[in-house]
Amino acid sequence: MILDFGDPSVGTDHEADVCIVGTGPAGLAIARQFLGTSTRVLLVESGGLVPDAETTRLNDGDNVGLPMSLREGRARTFGGTGTVWPGQCIRLDRLDLEVRDWVPDSGWPLTIEELDPFYDRAAAWLGIPDKAADEQAWRRFGLVPPAFDGDLLYHRSSMYSSHPDVGAFYRAEFERADNVQVLLHATAAGIRTGPDGATAEELELRSLPGRTGRVRARTFVVCGGGIENARLLLLSGLGGRLGALGRYLQDHPTVWVDVLSERPEALQQFYGRLGRGRVRYVPRIRLGWGIQRRERVLNTIATLVYQHAVTPGVATARELSSAVQGRRRPTGVGLADLRAALRELAPVVTAGFRRFAQGRPSAAPVERMQVQLLLEQAPNPDSRITLSEEHDDLGLPKASVDWRLTELERRTARVMFDTLDAELRRLGLGHLDATDWLDAEQWTKEVEDAYHPIGTTRMSTDPATGVVDRDLRVHGVGNLYVCGTSVFPTSGYANPTLTIVALAIRLAEHLAARPARGPSWT
Repeated sequence: MILDFGDPSVGTDHEADVCIVGTGPAGLAIARQFLGTSTRVLLVESGGLVPDAETTRLNDGDNVGLPMSLREGRARTFGGTGTVWPGQCIRLDRLDLEVRDWVPDSGWPLTIEELDPFYDRAAAWLGIPDKAADEQAWRRFGLVPPAFDGDLLYHRSSMYSSHPDVGAFYRAEFERADNVQVLLHATAAGIRTGPDGATAEELELRSLPGRTGRVRARTFVVCGGGIENARLLLLSGLGGRLGALGRYLQDHPTVWVDVLSERPEALQQFYGRLGRGRVRYVPRIRLGWGIQRRERVLNTIATLVYQHAVTPGVATARELSSAVQGRRRPTGVGLADLRAALRELAPVVTAGFRRFAQGRPSAAPVERMQVQLLLEQAPNPDSRITLSEEHDDLGLPKASVDWRLTELERRTARVMFDTLDAELRRLGLGHLDATDWLDAEQWTKEVEDAYHPIGTTRMSTDPATGVVDRDLRVHGVGNLYVCGTSVFPTSGYANPTLTIVALAIRLAEHLAARPARGPSWT
């Protein structure tokens, strides 16, 4: 059942067995495990069924360090970041979860063997194959990958979810649910604990029109994202007892460099989009484990990105193809456009055959090639989120974001660029353009964030170095949990959503198995 806190007929006080803050991929994945059970679940969502400007403004905060995106990649609406997520899924590596003596505060309190079964279930939930895709992605489409030295570079392929907007995809199930309710336009403003601080008792709700309320529950789960999870716990007064709260803020620092090649069609064939039907693959290049250990650098992955020459005929063909796949009318296609497509019939047919029959890249002419490098970021307690002196439209302190990078990230980018350049030259595939800027003092000016705020409520067996334990329970609070990128101890090299969902399903299984705790009203 989906309710709106803005509706006067909907009460202000609510009770549940499990209250989940946020309806993004993490919150929905947890709640869906309880559909049809006797457990009463309430999902609290700051936004509505579609985004609106007033609610989006609640994402605003202060950047006091390197610029980090506070609106892009975040959505206060049913489905959360799933509504803006393109669907890229990739698993973390074993090395990402291990302690590395050259990476400060590295190591997860989970092993890859413990996480793998939940990766499989997360893959099914997101509509992708249940195994990691390496070089076999090429072989499925009759291609042989470039023979990189595996100690230096290693191929991993991202898979794209067939339904990235999980809110839209699973919405009907939640509308029909008897035991699971969604409360829209209800922003979590703080969690009140009991006198001893060991039990979360109620969640305070606020709405932009001025309505207030509360939720009392036996278990609370915070799934608001890498920034909001830390902010809500800080608003709840937990920063005094949890020294790591808000600290260790990470992302995937992103840098770009041009690729120069006399064989752009070869690179595009190897590193373009592959796939038939609803599952797509994008082959990528990861820095090898051997060189990571020798050079004592972080994990990182490269993606080749192309700017194609788009003629009127090709543009028309793309729109027609998109319309057919989306079962809609073509937009902006007139008689002159159809004639243009007919004049370019041969290349259009060739591109269509490669794309839809063979599942290979279209081999359209390339105007520019670039490498997009996503870097792992080392955990750094000085990179952090605190509460700002400025307040949002609900009267709550905004997030103050102090994102910082270190020499280790710069050196990782240098090792990756040099290694990739050397291997491309060795295989006669091209080379990278100049990267002298990376050695300059102001190299961070070339860095972007990837909309992946990570680590601000990190997992640790030791409350001195983390906020949640291996079961994602907040240290010292028996019925309060956190799920999302904020619990990652390290960022690894991988886009995070698949791991978020795997951890969410694991948490749901844990919650279903534990005895009821927290306040009782019977």
